[in-house]
Amino acid sequence: MKKGRKMLFWSTVGLGLTFMATSSTLAFDSSNRIDDVKIVIKGYEFGPAVPKLVVKLNQKISKVSTKDLKVETAGVKRQIKKVYLSDKNGQKSTKKEGDYLTIQMPVTYNVDDSSKNASPFVYNTDVFQNQWVKTYPVSIKGLTVSYKGKSTNNLTSKSDAINKRVSPDSEVFTNRGSFSGNYTNPLTKKNEKVDLQYAAYEPKKLQSGNKNPLIIWLHGQGEGGTDPDITLLGNKVTALTKEDIQNHFKSGNQKGTYVLTVQAPTYWMDEGDGSNGQGAGTSRYTEVLMDAIKKYVANNKDVDPNRIYLAGCSNGGYMTINMALHYPNYFAALVPQATAYSYYQYERNNDGTYKIIEDKNSISGKSGIRTNKIWFDSQKVKTLKNIPIWFIHSAADKVVNPKTYSLPIYKSLLDSGAKNKWFSYYDNVQGKDLKDTTYNGHWSWVYFFNNQVSGVQDVKTIKKSSKLSGFKPSNKSKGGAATAKEGKKSYNNVFDWLNDQKK
Repeated sequence: MKKGRKMLFWSTVGLGLTFMATSSTLAFDSSNRIDDVKIVIKGYEFGPAVPKLVVKLNQKISKVSTKDLKVETAGVKRQIKKVYLSDKNGQKSTKKEGDYLTIQMPVTYNVDDSSKNASPFVYNTDVFQNQWVKTYPVSIKGLTVSYKGKSTNNLTSKSDAINKRVSPDSEVFTNRGSFSGNYTNPLTKKNEKVDLQYAAYEPKKLQSGNKNPLIIWLHGQGEGGTDPDITLLGNKVTALTKEDIQNHFKSGNQKGTYVLTVQAPTYWMDEGDGSNGQGAGTSRYTEVLMDAIKKYVANNKDVDPNRIYLAGCSNGGYMTINMALHYPNYFAALVPQATAYSYYQYERNNDGTYKIIEDKNSISGKSGIRTNKIWFDSQKVKTLKNIPIWFIHSAADKVVNPKTYSLPIYKSLLDSGAKNKWFSYYDNVQGKDLKDTTYNGHWSWVYFFNNQVSGVQDVKTIKKSSKLSGFKPSNKSKGGAATAKEGKKSYNNVFDWLNDQKK
């Protein structure tokens, strides 16, 4: 995607009606029609959804009726919550008349059947990445509008709205671009050109006065590619820009933090052959990501170089640890979530690639062969010993088993005498956006974006326990019955803790 905001592509929807020239001064007549329909996309804990349609009429209206209104999006019949006059972006209008109206619809999520979610994303199982759907059909029937007592009934519209979309959540990431460079492929040892896309949220209120912190978010396997909006909406990354999280960060009298997302074209766990690795090697994007981060910081003098925080989920959790191991003096703190950085080594072929076997329990149907040799060795423990880290994981994770990834890593750190290391461990993943929804156990980052990470595992119990027996997952205590304490200060929120971490 080019630098700057995503451009919206507009087209007129032909409805087989005779076109008549109109203006705001003409009286309402029977030629009224729907000229255009846009979809409003919002980021939720389960990914993007369409809660609104913005309808452009060819003339001004003053009233609208929902009595006979029926709407379908992406083949799914939608309930109607309300309809109101609005601006072109779906914001409710205070004017008594206008030529835009917004149809607001409840959002649902079907755990078992994704086709019922009317999502603008599709998961491409060939590359295991989210992508925009090729078409997003929108059907409107039975819309009644009126102007000065005159009504037009049964307005209809059928259109493809995939390229007519607005996303207020992601559009606040106004600084967008790419970073390129030539680097040595760790697998082939050959030079290659690498491109990373980025998008940054930069609050105007922070751009004077004190230097302010920066959160860098690294996406999971499904959010790679060349469109940062995939990264921002695939997980609820846009939540980091909302007040309830922003207000945790303080710099003098200022509240807030910068947020930078960087997108890999394949996977952070790609070691050089284009495939998703096992988390027991070096990413081909290690150097280019560091250079991209350094360039961003150099170009943004308001960022405090002593308060740069690195967080990520799954693939991004792997990359969070990988980056800290390669650049241990750069980041002030880490928040790896459902981290895919492996504690153990995996069998490899002679060319350095992983040996792969059929696995019915794997999403891809294949998996690597884990050995009993330790990958997260004493040298790695030593490197991370003095870096503040807060892990987040769910015991129900069947994609990245915490028993072979985060749990032994965390215990080895505690056993080494490491301080300021915390672990929020959940039974499973319960949502907040939709009541009583239980998600895939891998999605423990949901708690992070919902600002619900507070309890931690008891450090003393884990250190005294044999192997991993000291870990006690808990949804009730939001990660654990203990409280994170550093020095004389206690923390009941991961963002409060993050705010206080400085190099």
